[in-house]
Amino acid sequence: RVAQLCPGAVLTKLDKLVEPLKLTVTTKVKANAVKQEYEKQDELKRSAMRAVAALMHIPGADKHPQLNEFLTTIKNTPDLANLFESIQKDTSGGMDAFSNAMDIS
Repeated sequence: RVAQLCPGAVLTKLDKLVEPLKLTVTTKVKANAVKQEYEKQDELKRSAMRAVAALMHIPGADKHPQLNEFLTTIKNTPDLANLFESIQKDTSGGMDAFSNAMDIS
């Protein structure tokens, strides 16, 4: 919502947003973790991916180097790419926005 209401303000702080999102989606659960820990991490990843999808809709975000690097990481990691694709389909009509953002590099 903040990305929709104040896109300019979010865009100026994008560098401070990308790193925590990246950390959230790349954190691994310990091998001896219980089921609830896996579920919690999965939901955190989904939330972070929804945030990334929202950030991509901000005009000018496609020119942000850290966000583009993060999107490349997502695209090159099969489980993250699949998760992001499903988030995109749930939120706004499929993988087109993700593919378009990735073509800009």
